[in-house]
Amino acid sequence: MPVNPHDDARLVHLLQLLRPAPHDWITRAQRISESPTAATTLTDRDLAELGHELEVDPAFRQRFDADPVAAVEAAGMQELASRLDQELRELVALAERIANDNVYRSELDADPVNALAATDLPAATAEPLLRALAVPDDVLAKLPDVVAHHHEEQPLRARLLILLLGSSAVAEKIRSAARRA
Repeated sequence: MPVNPHDDARLVHLLQLLRPAPHDWITRAQRISESPTAATTLTDRDLAELGHELEVDPAFRQRFDADPVAAVEAAGMQELASRLDQELRELVALAERIANDNVYRSELDADPVNALAATDLPAATAEPLLRALAVPDDVLAKLPDVVAHHHEEQPLRARLLILLLGSSAVAEKIRSAARRA
């Protein structure tokens, strides 16, 4: 098949017309390629086991608050620890983006629901995330009043992120990433 330079030029032109992939897509793809465990399947049983440990074992609850990933790993829940670590890295990356990207930060301040929806985070995590980031009260006031009657009604990832964001160490790590960036 003969090579036609006009075809290459046309292809280059068409590729230049494409919009760049959203920042969040690129970041997520990079993290997945860096960590094959990111694809770990989360189950209700995993969260039930974690929830049970948090309820019945005060020492585990303290270790989880201080370092959720290490506490879960020490409890023998390796896959869940890996998933927590992945989610934590994504939260830290989001905090850094908020600190570094003035346009995104303005969007977040103006409409936190839509700004966070574009990041692939479950809606139920908006308030705990924004609280962990210590955003001003006027930004929090823009969140809809949502009453979650049962955690079981929320998607697994949302419940996992809510547990993770409830850790004081995670909240501090996110605030620190936002200040440092």
